[in-house]
Amino acid sequence: MKRLPLMKAWYTVICALLAACTLHAQAPPPVASEAGYTPVLSGTFGYINNVDAGAPALEPQIETVLLVPFGSHVLLESRAEFFGFFTRQNQTSGPFIGKVFKSVDYAQVDWLANTHVIATAGAFLLPFGLYNERLAPLWIRNLQDTPITDAVGTRPNGIADGIMLRGNARETQTYSIQYSAYFSARSNINQLEASRLAGGDASIFIKAARLEVGESFQHTLQEKEINSSGTYVSWQPERVPLNLKAEFDRTFNGEGYWIEPAFQLSQVPVATSFFKHVQVVPRLQQFHPLNGGGNSLPTKNTQRFDIGLNYYFRDNMRFISSYGRQFRQQADANVWNVGFTYRFIWPLWPGRK
Repeated sequence: MKRLPLMKAWYTVICALLAACTLHAQAPPPVASEAGYTPVLSGTFGYINNVDAGAPALEPQIETVLLVPFGSHVLLESRAEFFGFFTRQNQTSGPFIGKVFKSVDYAQVDWLANTHVIATAGAFLLPFGLYNERLAPLWIRNLQDTPITDAVGTRPNGIADGIMLRGNARETQTYSIQYSAYFSARSNINQLEASRLAGGDASIFIKAARLEVGESFQHTLQEKEINSSGTYVSWQPERVPLNLKAEFDRTFNGEGYWIEPAFQLSQVPVATSFFKHVQVVPRLQQFHPLNGGGNSLPTKNTQRFDIGLNYYFRDNMRFISSYGRQFRQQADANVWNVGFTYRFIWPLWPGRK
């Protein structure tokens, strides 16, 4: 009899919980808002007018990226490029002559096991440093000429034919650590040529500072077995419209660095509506050959300074221009670029956006 009031109290609480669960179960489900697993074709149209040491060249380009998901864990992705290169018959005079080149930049299948492991097989971009995997596409790069040291760790054409594991090794409230490890077999397949090599990349991202510091390493397993390494920094401060990229690379044929701060004029106090769409991009780079240089790297000490001025009509359409001065023994030269890029994204399924 003494336990009766306690039993009544427990009975009341249980009934209330059951009623709440019943009401929650009868609530209408939320309306789905995801686009679903829709194939997508993305890429860019671009045109560059290049003048290198007084010799003009016309460079129309089309890059396309195809993404085909198979459910939520498997993704087929590929990038193809159509590149025209036309120069004057006598370098500085005469009609323009040339041809259009086509290539497959990569073609791979990804299995997304979870955030810690993503397995890739096929021909994939070598994750060496910042440029090859992240900044090379025409619609992303701020300056159209690649850095001098871009050839370090990406020979012969920037891809590997093999397997790769990558993912997020650790995630906390203050930082995250990412990794990638890969092996490539030697391949002579047309447009998918690759060297036999192994390597990896790891970086730490400090969330509050929006700062990433990383290191890449690669060992070639054919002919001259050489080591290549790259150390890079990426910083995007929250209060300043600055996007800073920098990298130092070293290999058997030489070592060098490049630093590229891109500054948007949107927060300049006197900026008008016109200047808010303007981006200023300087780049400083130096290269010192080792063991004679070569292998797509300079054979003499080389310094170069570039300054770019880009205007964004929209996020996906911009006017691009740049001036560069290259300093090399008995081979100083001016380099000019002017053109435009337009990026597109098309769902390959009716009615999807």
